[in-house]
Amino acid sequence: MIVLVNVFEINDSEENFERAFCAVSEVMRGQSGFGRHRLVRSESTPTTYINVAEWTDERSLRAALAHPEVSRRVRTLMRSATAVPQICRPVLDASRQEA
Repeated sequence: MIVLVNVFEINDSEENFERAFCAVSEVMRGQSGFGRHRLVRSESTPTTYINVAEWTDERSLRAALAHPEVSRRVRTLMRSATAVPQICRPVLDASRQEA
């Protein structure tokens, strides 16, 4: 598994960014190798959003990003924000311990 961590700084309204992100999410969820993702917004800097997406492998992620519909929707999204993506590998995955 790989994890795509993408930090977005929005330069548009929250509504426009979130709408465009949902459009990308809709098509990404149907791509081979996609596991799940979560979009979170910073409490201290409300213009900062972070997407954490799990993929089976980097090849699947790159194939999804090359898909014409994904590319089109990502271009629309990037009119609302700048992004700093990082491809990562999990090191630790912990949950709350039950007593």
